[in-house]
Amino acid sequence: MKAPRVVIAGVQSGVGKTTISIGLMGALKRRGFKVQGFKVGPDFIDPTYHTMITGRQSRNLDSWMLNKRRLLELFTSAMRTSDIGIIEGVMGLFDGFSGTDETGSTIQISKLLKAPIILIIDVWGMSRSAAAIALGFKKMIGKIPLAVILNRVGGKIHEQWVKDAIKEISNVQVIGAIPWNTEIKLPERHLGLIPAIESKPIETLNMIVDFISQHVDLDKVIEIAYSAPEIPEYDALKPKEKIVKIAVAFDEAFNFYYKDSLETLEKLGAEITFFSPLHDKTLPDNINGLYIGGGFPEVFAKQLEENQSMRNSIKKHAQEEIPILAECGGLMYLTNHIIDPNDKKYRMVGLLDAETLMTKKLHLNYTLAEVIRTNPIVPKNIKIKGHEFHYSEIINIPHDAKMVYKMKIGNGIINKMDGWLEYSTLASYMHIHLASNLRIPMKFINSTKTFK
Repeated sequence: MKAPRVVIAGVQSGVGKTTISIGLMGALKRRGFKVQGFKVGPDFIDPTYHTMITGRQSRNLDSWMLNKRRLLELFTSAMRTSDIGIIEGVMGLFDGFSGTDETGSTIQISKLLKAPIILIIDVWGMSRSAAAIALGFKKMIGKIPLAVILNRVGGKIHEQWVKDAIKEISNVQVIGAIPWNTEIKLPERHLGLIPAIESKPIETLNMIVDFISQHVDLDKVIEIAYSAPEIPEYDALKPKEKIVKIAVAFDEAFNFYYKDSLETLEKLGAEITFFSPLHDKTLPDNINGLYIGGGFPEVFAKQLEENQSMRNSIKKHAQEEIPILAECGGLMYLTNHIIDPNDKKYRMVGLLDAETLMTKKLHLNYTLAEVIRTNPIVPKNIKIKGHEFHYSEIINIPHDAKMVYKMKIGNGIINKMDGWLEYSTLASYMHIHLASNLRIPMKFINSTKTFK
């Protein structure tokens, strides 16, 4: 399969990968390309910007949660109807699950996809030192084609110094030099960027595309992407007849989903219908299951509290044993209250007899869990991989709360346990990728068949 593609990697976090990736995607789209965005790692927010600027759903490529075969299957499936793939990396190029191997890193994805790399170097406050960085990365990368884009350049003289040094010392091609510009900063909050569905920054995105188009050699980007070798094309799942209807919470408060998770449910026989815990009064009619993903319920706690009819609708369905998968923000929403840093309480669904306390401590981990209890969503006695990412903790948990996951890696809800089982609801801090193990979405769908 000929799938033109390039990885946009960084020396470290915060060097401008997302801004430059968005700019390149938008610039290529303006030239008439069907651009497919990808994000390395378990990021729910950056892909919302990819999707907004390209008009195509961005995909996650995570080599911790997905095995090589499934990752290549999802990648090639998305590229079948695309002209070019722009793959935004995570953290620094070599950063991943640990300091001793490449698991979960951008370089691992580049190797799996045989994709050339464009490295972003933030050169503010340096000149010749940038050449040492380029040389070191070139040596560690090995035979993978490498080019460089300079970011936060101080002026023409600074740009020339850095380019001369990189050419002399590392012989790496510089294909762009982006001046420092504070006017194109994307809006941020405690978990990083504010999702595009909420901030709707279309004017800023257009400014970014204009700016990146002026300072990056787009012809070189295209040339690099089209130099990528052919890769094997893997068969995707064949869609089955729709047999159940699963309602998915999706609005400003809940929007953390992997696109491939939802598509996997659809291909295995689920009709997906979206609803808003913020704006709708009740759940959709004739549903067989619920999926309440992550997001920012703490930011919209007042509005969620005020929508009492939706909270009552969800609790009633849960008590009637509708299968529910709730992750992170969904878990928080199902507790009695969310308590903000000023001790202000906001009433939530009240299905789980506990409180959610917002904290200043970040819980960020890849996770590995053993399934130790029978439940409607995940087969017992398997191990599943995922991740957790939140600034909260669940408190006042009853001693008889039933937990499904024993955490081998990660924190979970309490005492290295996660996955609170109540009625037919499984609520966890851990986010899972439903395409990582097809036994999970199949069990979820089979459980929903029995609910009327």
